[in-house]
Amino acid sequence: MQINPDVSVIIPFYNSADYLADSVESVLGQTLGSLELILVDDGSSDGSGEIAEEYRRKYPDKVRVLHQKNQGPAAARNAGFDIAGGKYVHFLDSDDRLVRHALETLYREAESRSLDLVLFCAEVFSDDPALQKDVAAHRDEFIRAAKQDVVTGRESLLQLYKELREEYPAPVWTRLYRREYLTRCGIRYPEGLIHEDEDFGFFTYLYAERVEQIGDVLLERRLRSGSIMYTKRLLDSVQGYRHAYLKIMNACEQTDSASDRFLFIRHSERMIFYTMLFYYQADPDTRRECRPVIDAYMDKARAYRSHYSVPLQQAMDWYDGKLPESAVQLPELPYLCYTHG
Repeated sequence: MQINPDVSVIIPFYNSADYLADSVESVLGQTLGSLELILVDDGSSDGSGEIAEEYRRKYPDKVRVLHQKNQGPAAARNAGFDIAGGKYVHFLDSDDRLVRHALETLYREAESRSLDLVLFCAEVFSDDPALQKDVAAHRDEFIRAAKQDVVTGRESLLQLYKELREEYPAPVWTRLYRREYLTRCGIRYPEGLIHEDEDFGFFTYLYAERVEQIGDVLLERRLRSGSIMYTKRLLDSVQGYRHAYLKIMNACEQTDSASDRFLFIRHSERMIFYTMLFYYQADPDTRRECRPVIDAYMDKARAYRSHYSVPLQQAMDWYDGKLPESAVQLPELPYLCYTHG
């Protein structure tokens, strides 16, 4: 095993036998020679663990494998990070692929500009003919214009939210982190939840001292019907949003910084937006199931209602029985509440 490689790539997986090799090969085929690949088996039962072990035997100098009982992707990422030795860390999903020069491009950029965080672009694809409309719909979702200035995370987020020209780049798989930075700030993935990126991703972005967005498309994001994106339950979603919302607003209420309060309130709006959007789209039984969980953080959200967009305020009023359902006109993404209409 390489000592102190340039980059550690962490892939958590659960029953990913059909896609894991494709993802692993995209890492092992990188033009960057100094890397380690950490595969974290989250209790798979479909042979995925054996596939990982085959790669460990074939590439003992590059591949490490952890096996754990099923605890979810957040716990698997945390476990992988705990043994990572690279100067930089990338979290890759088990059905996605890196383009061949991705890590070399990111490593050189991070080193030359002493970055804590590099954000990059991704494109979507699918092997499933039934999902080609989704591919078209998400084609530009993870494309960002390059921003040559190196700024702090706070400055980058203020620019994003005050200009209101693009969606917050939530996925952590479009980021390369300096490992020392992540260790120093001590932020972990919240375990046992989905939408864990909304917590980990926001705070690791906010606290970074040197951030850059590059325009290179370095990752291929696979859409597949069996992924969490297509199988998640609304109840699981709102539980994840509740956790992130309450953590963000707890930080908001503890700071004396007006600019930080602005960021916390604006980012908290994402959680309420998606909660209202998915609740609006749900059937009556699912709404009844989720309402107690939503109520647990809507009490706090109502105190900040006036800070949110008009479409979201109307959706909250509909949720509270003050407006008819026909009054809800939420777009597909929260920033569109401000930039359109």
